[in-house]
Amino acid sequence: MKTVLFFLFFTLCLIKGHMSDAADVVTGGSVIIKCLYDPKKSQTRESAKSFCKVSGNECTTMTEVNNDLWIPEERFSMTENKSVGFISVLIRNLTVNDSGTYKCKGVQDVNLDVKQEPCCGSSEELTAYILTTAVIHCKYPEKYKDHPKLLFKVQNGSLEVIITVFGSSTTDGRFSLNVNEQEHFFTASITDVSRHDAGVYFCGIDHSNQIYTHLLTEIRLHVSDLYITIIIITACLILLLAVGLSLLLIKRRCKKTEGSVSADQRNTTDGDEVITSAYYEAIQDCAQDSIGLNTVYASAHLPTSPSDSDFYTLVEKPQNTES
Repeated sequence: MKTVLFFLFFTLCLIKGHMSDAADVVTGGSVIIKCLYDPKKSQTRESAKSFCKVSGNECTTMTEVNNDLWIPEERFSMTENKSVGFISVLIRNLTVNDSGTYKCKGVQDVNLDVKQEPCCGSSEELTAYILTTAVIHCKYPEKYKDHPKLLFKVQNGSLEVIITVFGSSTTDGRFSLNVNEQEHFFTASITDVSRHDAGVYFCGIDHSNQIYTHLLTEIRLHVSDLYITIIIITACLILLLAVGLSLLLIKRRCKKTEGSVSADQRNTTDGDEVITSAYYEAIQDCAQDSIGLNTVYASAHLPTSPSDSDFYTLVEKPQNTES
């Protein structure tokens, strides 16, 4: 209902006004262009169902009438409002190359002059939590300070007006708009956020005496459950803490074992290069704790003196005696 009333108001302004041949200056972002026609004249209605850009003597078709105005993969899209008698054309992500003369065939010419400004044309991501308040910030050029400000949402393949402000502030249910004229921005607030509020929004400026609506910023609102998010973050922190403590304990155990082995080595006799069974077991235990599947190999050197009975027992092989 709000959308219908808005477009009726817009249409009346167009009928009262007179279209000039001067180019309509658009400062980046996206734009919705309205092409009016007489719904009683079927010939005019059929010829208006395409939108083309003039280049010399040719007019290249940019889009044709579709069921949906919002087609995510398309920059140009076009839909018809039969009840009011106009066609809406959406051009997204405007660049200076989009400047020029366009035609709603058989209806009217549209002259666009695209200018790039830092305030306009951005695409933002915003996350809000259920039952909290989402705040959307929208900057606009100073020249639009006296124009009505709007918040659009993509719904059912169309861009529907959620709320409009003609002054400094307005509230409609859970939605509100507040304008900061000194800083040239307005904020749109959504209270008691629910999952149904997720989607694509546009900050808009209405040009009541012209044929287009300027879409300044595209916002993708994501809605998340705060409690689930807290649980996930807490679980991740606990896991990281457990891993850190495990690594710390393994490191301390390895250092303690290495110190004990060093003391044992100092008690051995000079010149003996011996790796005792206790040292081998200590290395093996430490390696299994810190690495897991790695195998530690140690080789023992034979003593230089065969008299060391602590490690070798010489067994003399008996000789076979002939009977």
